[in-house]
Amino acid sequence: MKRSVKIIIRTFVLLVTTLAFSPAFGQKVMTLEDCRKQSVEFNKELKKAALQNREAKVNQEVARTAYLPSLGFSSSLMHRPNMDPISIPGYFLPTAASEEDALNGNFSGTSNVWKPGTSIDMKSLTMINGSFTLNQPIYVGGKIRYSNQQADAGVEIAGLALNLKYSEIVEETDKAFWQVATVQENIKIADEYIKMLTELEDQMKAMYEVGLQPASEKLKVTVQKNEAALNLLKAKNGLKVAKMYLNQLMGQPLDTDIQISQEELGNVQLINFNNGINQAANNRNELKILEKQKELSELDAKITRADYLPTVGVSAQYTSYWLRDLYEDIDFQPMLAAQVSIPIFQWGQGKKKMRAAQLKVQQAETDLQHTNDLINLEVMQVKVQVEEAYESILIAEKSVTEAKESLDETRASFDVGLNTTTDLLSSQAKWAEAKARLTQAVANFEVLKTRWQNVTGNLYKAEGEE
Repeated sequence: MKRSVKIIIRTFVLLVTTLAFSPAFGQKVMTLEDCRKQSVEFNKELKKAALQNREAKVNQEVARTAYLPSLGFSSSLMHRPNMDPISIPGYFLPTAASEEDALNGNFSGTSNVWKPGTSIDMKSLTMINGSFTLNQPIYVGGKIRYSNQQADAGVEIAGLALNLKYSEIVEETDKAFWQVATVQENIKIADEYIKMLTELEDQMKAMYEVGLQPASEKLKVTVQKNEAALNLLKAKNGLKVAKMYLNQLMGQPLDTDIQISQEELGNVQLINFNNGINQAANNRNELKILEKQKELSELDAKITRADYLPTVGVSAQYTSYWLRDLYEDIDFQPMLAAQVSIPIFQWGQGKKKMRAAQLKVQQAETDLQHTNDLINLEVMQVKVQVEEAYESILIAEKSVTEAKESLDETRASFDVGLNTTTDLLSSQAKWAEAKARLTQAVANFEVLKTRWQNVTGNLYKAEGEE
């Protein structure tokens, strides 16, 4: 009984060890959405764009503070050493006929009253000045409001740039994904093709041994099989390279053995092309960014104009002085002030700067119109490409069906001696070629579907809504 238990335990351990070290056990099966998500999470350029978006929001908060008053403290220290003594000589007080004359400085003579002189020996003079100042702008030509609007536009541009980078990463990931899927499917086709050639080779070998076929017929099959094996080797190496690139996009080790889910190669349906140009005009990030850049140019023009408008501000101060040995009481005294600045004449500088600012606005408008024309052309081109790819799939499916029928008929005819070995090899090769073309056509169509979403501005929408 104990021996039976030990055998069961050893068998279980052996089974677990075999599964753990099996090549299939370490494979990572991923769907298209898995690859997209991981690429987006890893991409450093997207992280940089996200940081720039956060920076723009912080700058927006900074711009808001321009509406608020600013409080500051300033202080200064003055020390003058080795001062000479200050002497004030004595004198007889003057006389006047009346108080009014004295106040007006009309003195009639000198009295016999003596005012003694004074001597001050300070040796050095130390003075400390301190003040709290509160400044509040009242009107600066609208510069604060326009600067805040520019900060708002900067936040929107940063968000649009983030969406733009997201769509670029998704499209690049889709290309890499479908490249891996295509090569994997072609390897399956190649394996099936080699299996067919192996069966034919065994059949030709048996017929040669009984004298029904010459050796040359068997060699034809062998040569074809060797060529197919070489192509299979190249395809497997190509698969390694394709997986490396996909791994690099997803930020995982290049030698990670990922497996693409074959469920992605499903039924193909044609896209609804309605309102493609209108969608692009409303959704494309490039156009929205250019529109915001135009808005920034218009705000720059307004800020330039504000530089030549009057400005008004008020301030409140609490100031105190401290003089050693003379005035050592610290007593802050309030003071209110208002300032008005009115530009009068600058030799036409303001008009010239305004003209330059308006020219920048016109440049932004031209860029926007030109980019809109290019996007319309791009949408129409991708539409034609998608339609062509869809038609290619239909033709490829028909070719696969016909190639399979031709192969079955050729094999049946070959078995009864009506077709040659060359005919059968040609039919097998055409069947494998037709299946490979169908696989490539489906992959191209899927990539172009993603491209269509991108050119119409819909690829980023799900991410942007979050």
